Amino acid sequence: MNRKVLWVILLVFSIGLNLVFIGVAVGRHLSDMSPGRAHFEWMTQEVSEETNRKLRSSMREHMQESLPARRELRKAQHQLHSAITADEYVETDVVARLAEVRRASADLQESMHKQMVENLRQLAPEERSHVLGMMMKLHDKKGRRGPPSEHPRRPGDLPQG
Repeated sequence: MNRKVLWVILLVFSIGLNLVFIGVAVGRHLSDMSPGRAHFEWMTQEVSEETNRKLRSSMREHMQESLPARRELRKAQHQLHSAITADEYVETDVVARLAEVRRASADLQESMHKQMVENLRQLAPEERSHVLGMMMKLHDKKGRRGPPSEHPRRPGDLPQG
């Protein structure tokens, strides 16, 4: 891969990342969620205030516990960036740095999943159903425009129901 193609790929990636950040900011503004807690509020809209307090406390604790994992991911991403932008492109270095990013990302994701399981354990059955519904809505919105019925099924898609 020549240098020009690499720069184009990095530019496209950078533009995409900026669009994601803009989308998050606009989404928070349009849904009237406070910037500091938007990620939490969508999930706990119909959860009792007492449960909400417990979850907030648990999540604050998790943020502190996951700090090393988040730092490790940022470090791996920085090293990947350095490997990609080095004067001499060494493919084996890039491949190794990508593997480090994957490992750090998987570690952080595992930590987040454990936190989610812990939080779900604290919810009543109807609250868990609500959270599941909100998560499914979020999943359905990714990559789609409009309700599933507006989109023809592609080969390999599971039936909607």
